[in-house]
Amino acid sequence: MFVLNRASYLARVAARNPLELWRLLRIALITAKYRYVARCAGPGCVLGIGTEIVNSANVRLGRNVLLQDHVYIRAGAEGSVTIGDRAAINSFCRIFGHGSVTVGEDAQLGPGCLVTTTDHDYTRALETRYKSVTIGREVWVGANVTILPGVEIGDGAVIGAGSVVNRSIPPRTLAVGVPARAIRQITAVEPSDHPTSLDR
Repeated sequence: MFVLNRASYLARVAARNPLELWRLLRIALITAKYRYVARCAGPGCVLGIGTEIVNSANVRLGRNVLLQDHVYIRAGAEGSVTIGDRAAINSFCRIFGHGSVTVGEDAQLGPGCLVTTTDHDYTRALETRYKSVTIGREVWVGANVTILPGVEIGDGAVIGAGSVVNRSIPPRTLAVGVPARAIRQITAVEPSDHPTSLDR
């Protein structure tokens, strides 16, 4: 049944826009590169066009992770990036994991987000230091959010678009602004109100 559904989908794409088949082929090749050659992507992952993973030996993508087009992930020689099952990272996100980044299951990062673990001490000739970043399960991060070193974002938190997160955010909290501040707790969410995907 799955094969028939995929075949009918490809037939519809070919009828509407034959050039889209070329795009799908490129996505399949990039996904295969990181799944079977670099061996850092789990089963069911999809990696978009222009997506690049540097230091892939230190990167782990769980099952059914979606990396949209032009996502850039760099783990560093001694760092790590771990992305949990069913997480979605939207286009033009950049993740620098020299100090280690963990993204929880079902988390979503909107387009253009920056996650960095590198800091410089301006009192010591810009000495480089690394601090880990943890993004919990089912966290929803809006577009163009910057997450700075040492931050922990609790499970189920929501970060408003354009925010700069320079301190930890408790679980199930809505935070917005520059710098991001918690403005309210998030109560139980009806299934229809919960974000389920980022342009999947």
